[in-house]
Amino acid sequence: MDLFQEPIVFFLVVMTIILVAPLLSERVRLPGIVGIILGGMLIGPYGFKLLPANDRMEFLSTIGLVYLMFSAGLELDFHQFVRVRGRALVFGLLTFLFPQCMGMLLGWILGMPWLGMILLGSAFASHTLIAFPILARLGVTRNEAVAVTAGATILTDIGAFIILAIVLGANEGNLEVSYFVKLFILLVIFAFAVIFLLPKLGKWFFQRYTSRSVEFQFVIVLLFVCALGAKLVGVHEVVGAFLAGLAISATLPRHSPVTGHVLFMGESFFIPLFLLYSGMITDPLSVVRNPQTIFIALGILIVAYLSKFLAAWITGKIFHYTKAELFTVFGLSHAQAAVTIPTLIIGLQVGLFSTDLFNSAIIMILFTSITSPLIVQKFAPKLQTQIDEVEALPLFKRILVPIVNPETQKNLLTLASLLATTAEGSVIALNVVREEHGLNYEMSRQKELLGKVPDLLEDPETKIELIPRLSKNYAEGILQASMEQEASIILMGWRGKRNLQQNILGSILDEVIWGSDLPVMVGKLPHSINGMKRVLLLLPSKVIAPEVLHRILMANISLARSLNVPLDVLADVSYLSKATDILEPMAGDLEYRIKKMDGQLRIKDLHKHTESDILVIPGYGSRQRFLANIGNLPEKLAASFEGNIILLHFDR
Repeated sequence: MDLFQEPIVFFLVVMTIILVAPLLSERVRLPGIVGIILGGMLIGPYGFKLLPANDRMEFLSTIGLVYLMFSAGLELDFHQFVRVRGRALVFGLLTFLFPQCMGMLLGWILGMPWLGMILLGSAFASHTLIAFPILARLGVTRNEAVAVTAGATILTDIGAFIILAIVLGANEGNLEVSYFVKLFILLVIFAFAVIFLLPKLGKWFFQRYTSRSVEFQFVIVLLFVCALGAKLVGVHEVVGAFLAGLAISATLPRHSPVTGHVLFMGESFFIPLFLLYSGMITDPLSVVRNPQTIFIALGILIVAYLSKFLAAWITGKIFHYTKAELFTVFGLSHAQAAVTIPTLIIGLQVGLFSTDLFNSAIIMILFTSITSPLIVQKFAPKLQTQIDEVEALPLFKRILVPIVNPETQKNLLTLASLLATTAEGSVIALNVVREEHGLNYEMSRQKELLGKVPDLLEDPETKIELIPRLSKNYAEGILQASMEQEASIILMGWRGKRNLQQNILGSILDEVIWGSDLPVMVGKLPHSINGMKRVLLLLPSKVIAPEVLHRILMANISLARSLNVPLDVLADVSYLSKATDILEPMAGDLEYRIKKMDGQLRIKDLHKHTESDILVIPGYGSRQRFLANIGNLPEKLAASFEGNIILLHFDR
């Protein structure tokens, strides 16, 4: 219909399907993904013919496919991915070779030529992480089995496209070894550049630009630069998108609002468009029209399910996966779409695939696109993430942040947001007004200041409580609010200057630190939190009592995990052995290093990475103990070190 070609009507129909179809499918206990695919079949050229599967839909679905693979890479923990790369290689080889060989056998049974047999095998060999949004919603993307499956995706996709290039070269009679040597070299260089150089570029950029919109646009530009780079190298753009996701995952904190905005755009619009297009190009009635297609479709379905299950089962036995992990791996890895669709289309265009084979394979894509999310939704809730963070998190469950000027405290609020989100806790933004003249004006200004906090964070995932308070003085208001709100820690900003000679950090900070029974974290944060490259914990001689070392280290593990950076400990010899004993079992997949501090701490040695380090100075006990063991170290650091500094003090 001509009416449905109008941009407004076209967009309305698409968005209506994306909205309504998942709601209806979930009513009958089917994943929302299935509803979108079926909705595409209904409105497409093989259904009610409301929308054609034309260039416009293909363009949007390509963006959606790129987003799908990018989100898979972004949701992975890069450090865990590196740790399981060997297992990902094993599963990648199994889940590639089994379908490749069984697909070639099916092609031989169907009487296909050699090139057609090889190309048919490659159509089964890859897989698409179509059910990955379910894992992200359940919060189990950091399970090892999931990381192994996602890592294997990149191997199968690369392998499938290399075979496609070989078959096309042989079909055109210009198969040359030099071409494939060049492709391999370019691919290795490209992957190295994306995974190892892109994070450095990202850190450099985020240190200098802190606007949420600019950060978001930078990530989007990097995504499509990587996708284009992969295409120029000679492989599919999804390879570059997945690598870009891994690189950005290693660059930004795990719960950064930037990644949240990027994923929101993909999951709410572009990825559903890809699923919608997959349904639109499927002709489910082709089997009924031609009885021979039933035989071909049956064979294709057997190969698609059996080959992927065998690969998942053998991998599960090798690595001792649970039943839930085994079936999640199978459910996630048997869906066909990303590489299979272009392979089928190209095979049909060059005459290696018949129309019956093409329609049968498209039906297989439909079946696997339905069963993949169903299986994942059934078994994924039983998965366990293998990083035990429970002990490290209670400290940051309820973070009280006194607010004076939100715009100048943006980095402090960002840090609080990251720590609280990682701990599944909340940020308590507090503003204290003193009981004095002009109270009405101050209370009006207080409401205005607190109202700026959510807008400044721009992160819907962060739980924020806005607390106005009236008190005789600021310190008393902060301390009383911390007790009333059951805060777990107080996080305060610091200018790095001593206000009065008799005070260490300034009058209000001193009163809060020495008057609070809670831990207090004081931050001088001139640089963007997103640009940090490591947490550096300083443990000079006698800085803390041995009994508090465990709490200090666990707090820094949580800090480093929240920022998604390594933890370095520069410690006096008296702390080395115990610090190693604590970190080794508790750090999990966190990268950490412990280095001996030779003699007294030399501040000039800390200037090598000024803008990218976040220094942590521990404190413990009473004011007298603090002065005796730390003295004016925070003040000296603040005066000479231009990077981010945190003082973490435990009262007892």
